[in-house]
Amino acid sequence: MSEVLELITSMPTVIFTVPLVFCFLWFLLGFIASGFDIGEGDFDVDLDGDGDIDAFEHFAGALHLGALGLPLMLLMLSFGAWAASLLFSVAMRQTGAGNALTIAGGLVLGVVVGLLFVWKVGGVIGRSLTTEQAPERSAAIGCMCKIRTVEVTDSFGDAEMITGPMRPSIVKVRAPAGQFRRGDVALVVDLDPVRDAYWIAEIDEQFQPHI
Repeated sequence: MSEVLELITSMPTVIFTVPLVFCFLWFLLGFIASGFDIGEGDFDVDLDGDGDIDAFEHFAGALHLGALGLPLMLLMLSFGAWAASLLFSVAMRQTGAGNALTIAGGLVLGVVVGLLFVWKVGGVIGRSLTTEQAPERSAAIGCMCKIRTVEVTDSFGDAEMITGPMRPSIVKVRAPAGQFRRGDVALVVDLDPVRDAYWIAEIDEQFQPHI
């Protein structure tokens, strides 16, 4: 046990021990203060809180790391580097290698493993934490739908969205009786909050989709 403690507090592992402890305390404080909200859950996230999304943050978002938040990202980086450096130091001590080789190798290996750990493990966790905002109901206006019920009236009818961000949701639709039947394609033109349904209209034949 004393040998492990000695390795943790000596070069090169100590270089990663300090940021590991700091990042753990930072993450723990932020975890508690934010009400157990790990990350922002956004694809492009302002990690440093300066109001701007820089190139690094775009890169982090592309790797699905934005949802982790900066404290957790740095904690994972520090842990991967610390663990690799510690194991390397133990192996080198057993082989009797010199201090210079142990320090240089531990630093390089630690940084590489830390980055790989964040990329592989952090990317998986980031994807599981990333959330996408659902489209608003008004997003269906101007999109096409396909009638699912036998007919549509001003009080009855359902349709499947076939275009737009709400595809393939089933929505309530309304139109004058006898205008639409099952299988017809219509254009969503308005949202009626009173009826909690969409009003639909006919589409010119030249704009009819081939489905």
